[in-house]
Amino acid sequence: MTQETIRIPAAGAVFWAEAMPDGSAGVRAIAGAPPNIKVTLTAPLPAGITSATSSRGLALQTSPVLYQGVPTEAILATPPVLPAIVVAGIAQPLDGRFHPRQFSVTPKPQAPTYVPLRPSLQATSVGEAGAVVMNLQWQGAGAASWSVVNLACTRNGVPLGFTGQADVKGDVIVPLTGLPPLPSAQTSDSMTLTVLGDPTQSGLAVGNPDALKPVQISVGSGFSAQQTLAIVRGQFNTAATLKYPGFTLQPS
Repeated sequence: MTQETIRIPAAGAVFWAEAMPDGSAGVRAIAGAPPNIKVTLTAPLPAGITSATSSRGLALQTSPVLYQGVPTEAILATPPVLPAIVVAGIAQPLDGRFHPRQFSVTPKPQAPTYVPLRPSLQATSVGEAGAVVMNLQWQGAGAASWSVVNLACTRNGVPLGFTGQADVKGDVIVPLTGLPPLPSAQTSDSMTLTVLGDPTQSGLAVGNPDALKPVQISVGSGFSAQQTLAIVRGQFNTAATLKYPGFTLQPS
C-alpha cells in the first residue's frame, strides 16, 4: 500500500491589534482577554482559499495538497504559489471594547498582518492625568463619526502624544495617560490638536479608518489644519472648560 500525505499550506494570517495610544504608527498587543469579534467578509476570497476565524484573528488556508509518500523537507520548505489575496470585511467587537471598523488587507504567507482596533468610549481608561473630552461635528453636516483625534505636546524636551477615536455620534475621549505632573511654575500644557476625518462616514454604523484624511478644525473662529489648546493635567478638559463653543470640522 502506498502511503499518502495530506498537507494544508497556510496562505497567511490576519491578527487583531490595538492602535498605539500615543498616535504613532504601528500597533501593540491587545491587553487582557482576547476580544470577542464578529467578522463579516465583504468580498469573496480567491478560489481554493478559505478562512478560519478565532478570537485572535483570521487564518487563511489553501486547498489540501495530496502527496504520494512522505514529502521531503525541501518540498515542505517551498511555499506554494498563491494569488494575491485581499481580505476585506467588517470587524464588529461584540464585547464593546473596541470601535467596529471596516478593513481591507493583503496578507502574505511569510509574515503576519495586523488590523488595528481603537478602544470604544466605554472601554477607554482615564487615569489621574485626566483626559480631553470632545464632540466633533462637521460644519453643517452632522456628527464627525469615527474621526481620530491626535494631541501632541513637548514636556521637558520630550515629545508626547495622545489619541482617541470618536464614536458614531462624534463623541471622543482622549486619555492623557503618561503625561507627567506639571512643574510648579506651569499651569497647563500647550497641545497641538489635529484630526483625521471623512465626512462621507457621518452617521454610518461602521467606520473605515483607512479612508480618514487630515481635516480643518475650528474651535470658534476660523478653520486651520491644527489648533493649539491649553490642556490642564488632572481634569476632564471639555469645550466648556476650555471656553470654546465647540469643535467643528471641515474637509481640507
